Order: sequence, then C-alpha cells, then structure tokens
Amino acid sequence: MTILKLKLDQDQLVEDFFESSHLIGIASTARDYQLCWQINRHLHTNFRVNNSLEITLTKKNRSYHFPVLDFHEPTNAVVHYCYNNHCQAEFLLPELKQIHFLWMIKGDYYQQEDVKKIVEELRHVPQVQLVSLLDIREIRNKMNLIF
Repeated sequence: MTILKLKLDQDQLVEDFFESSHLIGIASTARDYQLCWQINRHLHTNFRVNNSLEITLTKKNRSYHFPVLDFHEPTNAVVHYCYNNHCQAEFLLPELKQIHFLWMIKGDYYQQEDVKKIVEELRHVPQVQLVSLLDIREIRNKMNLIF
C-alpha cells in the first residue's frame, strides 16, 4: 500500500488569501467592540464579532485568542475584517506592535484611491490615534491572518 503525502503550498495559500486585498493599520487604546462601534457610526459599516473567525496562536505552551470582527457589504462581493492585533502581551503580527487593529478589505470592488478615502475618514473617528495603509507584501507573519 502506498501512502500519499500531501504538502500544503503555503506561498500559494498566502497569495490566494491576500489577492484583491487591502490592509489598514489602526492604533487605538479602545477595546475592539468600542472602536468598531465608532467606525460603524462614522463610516456606516456594520462590523460584528464573528467567533468562528477567532484566531488562536499558541506560544510558550499558552494559547492566545485574537478576535475578528467582520462586515459583508450587501451590494457587492466585498468583505471587511477587523483583527485585534493584541492579546495580553502577545501580538498577531509581532512586526506591527504599534498597531492595535488591522482592517482588511477583501474583494475586487475597492481600488487604492477608495482605500485612501477610508483611511482619511478613519482619521476623524473618535478613539483612533493613528491610521496607515499597510503593504501586505512587507508583512512577515501573513500566515497569522489566515483563518
């Protein structure tokens, strides 16, 4: 009997997951539900906690849970995700320790200029201290964002 071993092509998985995606970094001392409530009010989104998307990382024999909130636009095939980058003293993306939240926009509908407008609108949201457009190609721990 021959045993077939399947190997996951992580590079292809990452490329497929981040295809047609934009990533925004947000610094805020607010809790995730407080920040998303403010974003929902000011940008007319509908972020909600999605427990099935929660990301669990295990480090030093401890598990860290990173909540993910999502919002599906009803008129096009765009999904928005808001990741919490902090859990106790650990980070989902350790290379971005100054960023508390990550807003990912997935779908073909938004162009770079549309995302820049969202970044500008986010700067006016109470409890947002810093907003920046991130280059997904420069993030080392991309696999941590894949659920």
